[in-house]
Amino acid sequence: MLSSLPLVLWIVIFSLIGSVNSLIGGIILILKEGRTQRIMFCLISFATGTLLGAVFLGMLPKAMTKAEPSTVLGYVLIGIVLFFVLEKLLIWYHCHNEKCEIHSAAPYLILFGDAFHNFLDGVVIAAGFLISIPFGIATSLAVVAHEVPQEIGDFAILLHGGMSKKKAFVLTFYRHCQRFLVP
Repeated sequence: MLSSLPLVLWIVIFSLIGSVNSLIGGIILILKEGRTQRIMFCLISFATGTLLGAVFLGMLPKAMTKAEPSTVLGYVLIGIVLFFVLEKLLIWYHCHNEKCEIHSAAPYLILFGDAFHNFLDGVVIAAGFLISIPFGIATSLAVVAHEVPQEIGDFAILLHGGMSKKKAFVLTFYRHCQRFLVP
C-alpha cells in the first residue's frame, strides 16, 4: 500500500515530518530554557554526527555512482569555500560586548540563513525520494535528526538577540513553510 503512494506525496509527508519535529525543538526551548542549555552540547554533537554520517556514508557515495567523482567532490569543495567566504563577509567582526551592532544583527542573519537552509532541506528530501523511496526516507530522517538541535540553537539566538518568544516562534514557523516551496 505504501509503495502505491505518489512520489510527490512521499516528499510532502516527510518534509512535513521534518518541519513539525523541528518546531517541537523550538517549543522545548520555550518551555524548558534551563534544561535545554544543559543538553545543547549533546544535541549539537548529535546533529553534526548525523549530518556528516548521512552525507559521507549515504549521499556522496550515491552521488558518485550517478556522476563523475571529481565533479561531485568539486561541488562539495566549492560549497565549503563559498559558505566559508560568505560567513567571513557577513560576520567579520568579533567583540565581547553583547550590545554591539553586529550582535543585534545576528537574529536577522539567522532568519535569512535558516530560510535558505530549510529550502535546501526540502530540495535534499525531494532529491532523495527521486533516487528511491527508502533512500528518501533515510535522507528525511537525517534531516530531522540534524534539524531539531539546529532549530533549538537558532531559537536561542533569536531570543538572545532580543526577540520575544512568540515572535521568534512565529518567524521559525514561517521559515519552515518555505520547505514546501520546492517545485
